[in-house]
Amino acid sequence: MIELLLLVSGVLIWYLSTLAAGGGVLLLVPIISFLVGPHLVAPTVTIAKCVASPYRALVFWSYIDWRVILWLTPGTLVGAMFGAYTYTQMSPKWIQLIIGLFLMSTIFQYRFGHRKRSFPMSLPYFLPLGLVTAFASGLVGAVGPLKNPFLLNYGLEKESLIATKACNGLLMQLVKLGTYITFAAVTFELAVYGLAAGLGGIIGVTLAKRKLHKVSFERFRVYTIFIMFISGLILVLRTLYDLV
Repeated sequence: MIELLLLVSGVLIWYLSTLAAGGGVLLLVPIISFLVGPHLVAPTVTIAKCVASPYRALVFWSYIDWRVILWLTPGTLVGAMFGAYTYTQMSPKWIQLIIGLFLMSTIFQYRFGHRKRSFPMSLPYFLPLGLVTAFASGLVGAVGPLKNPFLLNYGLEKESLIATKACNGLLMQLVKLGTYITFAAVTFELAVYGLAAGLGGIIGVTLAKRKLHKVSFERFRVYTIFIMFISGLILVLRTLYDLV
């Protein structure tokens, strides 16, 4: 029954995530927390993304901005390894809270979607961004929306934003998964749960691709900002719940 619920959740969440340039996967956090336990969220989400991310990257392959990937990747690989290792050693509550508040602030930075850019962004900044976001992802499990403000401000939209994030995210998830396995944070049961959610994700991406072409740039930006706000709210509420 848990596997079926995760499969259905994966379909719905990756559908929303694709239309909003990622971030919907954070909605998996409370679902996995409820079904299998909050302490198992990070490795389970990572397994699911290792299943679904290659497919999403393949579907949007021609839209990948390889210049951004070149700058993001070194920091991503190092940050993912240290973030996943730190997850096995400590509680990430305060990092969750900071990330959540930042994501919630984007709705005001972009003036509820009416502002195209909120700060200047150039290629070299993606190197430290990859390090910070991958480290945070290793701790929290999923912080895809954290890259969105920077990618939007650089000028990526719709398919390009989704494709570039999917490619970079795949590298990050593989490093995280390898680190979790090395430090015995993954069991066979968790692998099955992650696989179920990931297979649902493949279905969700397939369905969303047909819809994405019909979405205007302006509406896409509104979707993205809205999902960033919701994702941030989830992280803040999750942190406050853990602290109570």
